[in-house]
Amino acid sequence: MKRLLLFSLLVVFVIPAQAQAAAPCRDKIFNDWYADGKIASNYPHACYVDALRHIPADAKEYSNLGEDITAAMRAGVRRAEGKVVPSQVGHGFKTNDVLAAATTKSHDPTLGEKTASGGGLISSASNAPLPILVLGGLAIALAAAGAIGTGVKYARSRRH
Repeated sequence: MKRLLLFSLLVVFVIPAQAQAAAPCRDKIFNDWYADGKIASNYPHACYVDALRHIPADAKEYSNLGEDITAAMRAGVRRAEGKVVPSQVGHGFKTNDVLAAATTKSHDPTLGEKTASGGGLISSASNAPLPILVLGGLAIALAAAGAIGTGVKYARSRRH
């Protein structure tokens, strides 16, 4: 009985404490970049190297995250040498980009100079892609037609 109690205490208190370990610093770089497409170049060099090794597959394929991390890493080295570099490094998002339109900027010293503070990815109905809306409407119409057909079939089977 004592062993069971000891084991349950271990499960309740020790394992969750280990699961809440600090997030890797590469995540701070990713979050900084996802906010506005730029990276504040004030992270340790090892964080940049780790971030380059763990770039998500979709970001590697469809964005310039890797290039921006490399540029921020170079800017960090130049800053350490005493050279003047921009506070934000990266290409940034286009002004008509949904993510850039939906985010607002605020100062957060733990993540760099600028980060996202709220807002969804779609700020208005005009940003929703038209083919998705058409396909969604078609799916609803087909589901309604199927339900009506099933109802008619059920009603006919009840008559006979």
